[in-house]
Amino acid sequence: MRRAEDRIEIRLPERRTPPASVVAHLGPTNSGKTHDALAFLAEQGHGVYAGPLRMLAQEAHRRLALQLGDDRVGLITGEERINETAPILCCTVEMAPAKGEVLVLDEVQWADDEERGAAWTQLLLAGEYRHIRLLGALDALPLVRRAFPDAELRVHERKLPLEFVGPRQLRGLTPGTVVVAFSRKAVLALAGEINRLQPNRVAVLYGAMPLASRREEIDRFLAGDADVCVATDVLGHGVNLPCETLLFAETTKFDGEVRRPLEPWELAQIAGRAGRFGLVERGHVGVLVGIDWASADPDLVESALEPHVELPEGHRGYRIVDEARIGARLGDLGIDDARDLDAALAAWHRVATREWAHESWLAVESLQPIRGRLAVVERHLRGRGRRLELEDMWTLVNAPIDPDGGELLGLLALAVAGDRSQRSLLQFLLDTSRLRDATLEEAEEAGRVAAILRWFALQYPDVGGVTIERAAELERAAAERVVRRLTVEVRDGRLGRCRSCGRSCPPWFPLCDRCARAGRR
Repeated sequence: MRRAEDRIEIRLPERRTPPASVVAHLGPTNSGKTHDALAFLAEQGHGVYAGPLRMLAQEAHRRLALQLGDDRVGLITGEERINETAPILCCTVEMAPAKGEVLVLDEVQWADDEERGAAWTQLLLAGEYRHIRLLGALDALPLVRRAFPDAELRVHERKLPLEFVGPRQLRGLTPGTVVVAFSRKAVLALAGEINRLQPNRVAVLYGAMPLASRREEIDRFLAGDADVCVATDVLGHGVNLPCETLLFAETTKFDGEVRRPLEPWELAQIAGRAGRFGLVERGHVGVLVGIDWASADPDLVESALEPHVELPEGHRGYRIVDEARIGARLGDLGIDDARDLDAALAAWHRVATREWAHESWLAVESLQPIRGRLAVVERHLRGRGRRLELEDMWTLVNAPIDPDGGELLGLLALAVAGDRSQRSLLQFLLDTSRLRDATLEEAEEAGRVAAILRWFALQYPDVGGVTIERAAELERAAAERVVRRLTVEVRDGRLGRCRSCGRSCPPWFPLCDRCARAGRR
């Protein structure tokens, strides 16, 4: 391990030429900061929008293409490439070019994300752009001042105030209402209950849905074809869904380890979707009551509508974001053999932690996700007696894949290593006919697989028979199947109802308490 540490080279990203201008557009949701920054980008005519999510990049691409024309705007994410040589590019942050004329860096507070923050830090410290526009919550002001002490600050206020309206009953939901819960099952169960009162007028939105099906449900709601939308906190992560009233059905969520109350900044980010500028005078925020298994703390919601944390320069926010994450780069590790990668990553983490301990605003990115993916890939390679070159291993372990996609990543690694036995399974995964009778869960999984295969096809064209065209067709078919099955599931309304007596019960249990005690099935 000491030898591995001796090979490590620690280098902070840095730019050669300082930008001519840096402006930080900071403020809450629905305050116009993205509008102003994109207007500057369009006016300059050359540059990059970089956001945290594929859906955000797609939204920016749509807006700019409508304004400037399709030939002037391109889209680059891990899963797609459209008009890559256009003068204006809309990207996910990891795909943003290292230099250009204008950089619009969205959700700058993500620089503190322990798994992906290094991509923001790279652009903050080393992006060679003439003009930089930083977008985010006012909470990120301390971080902005660390990176750019002399940046111009433009504080954006909400165009519409938020008003707490207290409890609202299920029967009293009005058109333009969004109801928020924090699990897929809770969302589907609530949608079923609302559909009993407002048949075929309910849209659904949650993270496991393919992007195209999310877009279809959003469009239904915005067009008035659905009066109510039931959604998870995907609303707080890049979904632009303005509404007249937003009601919390829950104020606790499972964060992967424990079920906990939502933080004020999380509630505020979601609540900020309330209000349709030009249509209503204010956004209404409240809590949904009347569902036995769902409860929201009205005091917690009301208190989150006003920022309470002191920030620099006399401002108030919800938390202090003053750190940025630094991640390992392959060139820092001092190795040329993929078999040394795990030890090199562990060594880099120790050296980097010591090196930057004195830098109060820099923290080391978590290596747990990348080392977890590396372990899965190595296991698959060992099982088939295969090896990968270091560059290929680095590409694969940095794939945008969550832990649920680990086994698929292992199959893809074998395909890159030349193991042709994986081809038949990959061809099965790409076969859209298997979705003909797919359940909702199976269609959602096919959508996740399609996104991974799209990424893989762009990195390794036609390896294992995976092409971008077939992966895109699978994603389209999965999205269509999800929408069809959602209609059935919501209309059926069985989730959240006891399968024995039909009474309301928590959607994560098949029976209500009475039937469970009676031993019914």
